[in-house]
Amino acid sequence: MQKGATEISPRLDPARFLSRSTPLKHEDHGTALIILNSHIANFECFQRLYNHADFVVCADAGADRLFDLVTEQYSDLAYDIALQKHLPQYIHGDLDSISPKVQQAYANLGVKVTKDPDQYSTDFQKAVKRVFEIDTQARDILVLGSLGGRVDQGIGLVHELYREHKRRVDTRIWFFSESSISVVLERGHTTLATPLGQGIIRKHAGILPIYGPAVISTRGFEWDVHDWHTEMGSIVSTSNHIVQDVVEVSTDREVLFTVELSASLSDR
Repeated sequence: MQKGATEISPRLDPARFLSRSTPLKHEDHGTALIILNSHIANFECFQRLYNHADFVVCADAGADRLFDLVTEQYSDLAYDIALQKHLPQYIHGDLDSISPKVQQAYANLGVKVTKDPDQYSTDFQKAVKRVFEIDTQARDILVLGSLGGRVDQGIGLVHELYREHKRRVDTRIWFFSESSISVVLERGHTTLATPLGQGIIRKHAGILPIYGPAVISTRGFEWDVHDWHTEMGSIVSTSNHIVQDVVEVSTDREVLFTVELSASLSDR
C-alpha cells in the first residue's frame, strides 16, 4: 500500500444499500435501481434496494419479474393493490419480451413505459441510458437480477459493467445477485467497509482480473498479498476470507471485486 494513498482513495461500502436504515436523499447524488429480466429470489434484498433508490427502472421484462415477485409476496391482495406497494417509475426497452398483461397493468397505474427499438444494445445498456436521461448526475446504479442464469449473459453483463465504468467515471454500478455483490475497483487504492457483524455480507470474497492482467496488494483478508500478479488462466484470488471490518485493495488496473451476500436478511 502506498503511503498516504488512503487520503485520496475511494471508500466503498458494499452493504450500505442493504441496510434497514432509510438513506438521506440528495438531489445531486441520485441512486437508481435497475431490475433485469431474471428471477428475483430474495424479496428482502429487493425491498431494501428499492427503499434506497430514488427511482426504479425495469429493463423490459424485468417488469414481469417485479410483477411476479410482488404479487406472490402480497398474494392476499388484489394484484393492482399489491403492485402499488413497490411500483417502478419507468419501464424501458425494446418491449419485445415484457408480457402485454404486465405492461398494461403498470401503465394503468401511471408507470411510464418507453420504447427503444435499437437492436444493437442490450436491455441493460438501454436501461443505463434511460437512467442518465432521467438523472444526468446519478451517482450509484444498483442492478438487481444480474450474474445469474445463462453463462453468456452473465459474462456479457460483466463486459458491459466495465464499459459503463469507463464511460461514466463518476457513477458506480453495483451488481446484486441472490448470493453476491459485485463492483469494479478502479486503478489505484480502494478501501471497502466490510462489517461482517452486521450480517449483511459474509466472509467470502474475490478479486478477479476479468479485464486483463493486474498486480494487486491487499490488506484485511486471511490471505493478503503484496505486488501479486494475477491473470485469468494463471492465478486468481477467489474464495478469500475477509477478517477485518475494513479491507484495502491496490491494483494497477481495473478488477472485479465480489463479496458474498448473506442468505437471510430478514433479521438484520
